Amino acid sequence: MKRFIHYLLLLSALIAATAYASEKAHKVERDYEFYPPAPAFQTQDLADEKSAGCMSCHTETDSKNMHSNSAVVLGCTDCHGGNASVKIEAGMTRKTDGYFAKMEQAHVLPTLPDAWLYPSSANPEISYTLLNKESPEFIRFMNPSDYRIVEDACGSCHQKEIEASKRSLHATGAMLWGGASYNNGI
Repeated sequence: MKRFIHYLLLLSALIAATAYASEKAHKVERDYEFYPPAPAFQTQDLADEKSAGCMSCHTETDSKNMHSNSAVVLGCTDCHGGNASVKIEAGMTRKTDGYFAKMEQAHVLPTLPDAWLYPSSANPEISYTLLNKESPEFIRFMNPSDYRIVEDACGSCHQKEIEASKRSLHATGAMLWGGASYNNGI
């Protein structure tokens, strides 16, 4: 009987934890704009236009282009998506009314906002697994080089490298145990 009560308590705790977890993250339906793949070529003026709103908040401390080669001309929204026409006015801070509304207009929002601890800028733990439940548009916004979305963000210039990388040992676990064994003298 005592064992049965322990099982019953364990089962009720598991059910309560499951119920709590299901309440934690509610999926929100979103209609995303179409974000075309990053262009292979464009003018600097067009790229600057696609970064203007982003750079009004993500200041000069952030890189305008993630490519080290200055010949690559891309704007922020070419790779990440989002709305670069939304700008933060001078003097506006997180404490200013309307700041978070502008941030929501500019960013690609998640379908599970509670799970991303919005409006904190910190990523949650196990974000890779959480991204499996998110929309492709949000995955691209968070990390354009993610294998789930990289063709849309980088494919116009790097399709050959993307295809090779997705089939390489780095993208799979095929060599994990062999490499670990070899490196540890097993």
